[in-house]
Amino acid sequence: MRRGYHLIVALIGAALFVWVIARVGCPAILHQARAMRVTLPIVLSLSLCRLLLQTAAWSGALNCEGISAKPGRLIGTRLASEGMGYLTFLGAVLSEPLKIKLLRTPLESTITATFLDNGIYWCTCVLVAIGGCICAAVGVSHGAHFVANVAALALLTLGLVLIVRRKPILSEIVRIAGPRSPSWLIRGEAIEKSIRDSRLSQPKLVGRMFWTGVACQALLVAEVAVVMWSLRLPIHVVTVLAVDGITRALRMVSGWVPARLGADEGGAMSAFMMAGFCPVSGLALALTRRLRDLLWAFIGLAWLLWTRHKSGDENCSKDALSPIA
Repeated sequence: MRRGYHLIVALIGAALFVWVIARVGCPAILHQARAMRVTLPIVLSLSLCRLLLQTAAWSGALNCEGISAKPGRLIGTRLASEGMGYLTFLGAVLSEPLKIKLLRTPLESTITATFLDNGIYWCTCVLVAIGGCICAAVGVSHGAHFVANVAALALLTLGLVLIVRRKPILSEIVRIAGPRSPSWLIRGEAIEKSIRDSRLSQPKLVGRMFWTGVACQALLVAEVAVVMWSLRLPIHVVTVLAVDGITRALRMVSGWVPARLGADEGGAMSAFMMAGFCPVSGLALALTRRLRDLLWAFIGLAWLLWTRHKSGDENCSKDALSPIA
């Protein structure tokens, strides 16, 4: 049953991707590909800077939990887990637990530090997405586009309220459910409590991680500006934020599609159209980011295979050196 569902999801994404390509046409795609020759190296550089910042924030959270990990291992673990989540329909549901498992450090402390890092990063992501949707709603104040922006803004605002609220969420659910609370919910309540305790006991660390997350979001916004610059489109702060906000919201919604096939292209084209540009121009942004994501996923999976092969060789060597009983 699950395999059939996975196949249906993959086919939907592939059909959407083919529809977008057929709708745009090969000449327009070739024109966008020429623009990508300039944007791709710059976007990769911005993405590398963001990866290093994310690794530094994660390392700081782990250090506060008494866990020391080499930067190379943290980078490889992040790329491998995010690559698996990107290529499958599970998305963050797979990537976050896999990130914790691949690190091979004490479980409870790793969960607390990793969830703290992810929570702060996604908080900054939602903040920027809300700002982008506001810019889009102001720029496009009529018709169905306005309704869609208001709906997206309402959902993102609700998510932000749930993130930053002082009272724990899961504790109230466990209290309401009482003895019928499942074990996984009780465990989630304990994890949420540990994360909130870390935020209160380590305010300087949380503040530093927050501004690191803001810097990462600024690098993502810069990717949109670079693509618009390469296409010789007028660059305004409100317009760039609007395009970035719409694409962020659509990427969050379409995370269950393997590689977000077709969703990224359609979302970027819709964002450029709502910003008043030719929809085809959005294809350059989507394809550039797709190549970047595929490259990081390939590097992460190659690192995972290499580490597993290396650990297998080490186990064989230990077996060979062990005395025969």
